[in-house]
Amino acid sequence: MLIRRMTLEDVQAVYEISESSFSESWTLESIQKETRNPVASYFVAERDGNVVGYGGLWHVLDEGEVINIAVNKSFRRQNIGEKLLEALFKEANAYNLSVIHLEVREGNAPARMLYEKFGFKEIAKRKGYYHQPTEDAVIMEWIK
Repeated sequence: MLIRRMTLEDVQAVYEISESSFSESWTLESIQKETRNPVASYFVAERDGNVVGYGGLWHVLDEGEVINIAVNKSFRRQNIGEKLLEALFKEANAYNLSVIHLEVREGNAPARMLYEKFGFKEIAKRKGYYHQPTEDAVIMEWIK
């Protein structure tokens, strides 16, 4: 498996993974714009020439935010999310980020366990933040 920076050629595959992973997916146009966002770094996981996952990090000054991590349903439970998160942490180190935040559905136990494995701690909740279905968001933080 190869972890590499996302390119414009990856946008359609990333969109399809997003659509199948999130009840409120970003639009194709939004994902295209992110490839040109100067404060964003996106990576894809590629297996046999196919994009099977992606992750994004926004970085402003010394703070970061994990935007999305998603893996094609057929490739889950193969440590791909972990490899993507490792790439995001390498990027965070390159930008010398001192804190990283993220939001995750309260009921997404596999994602929460992954983030905790990397040292993220729950710091707050946003009631009813997610829709389809309505669910609280857990805000997590990692501090260098």
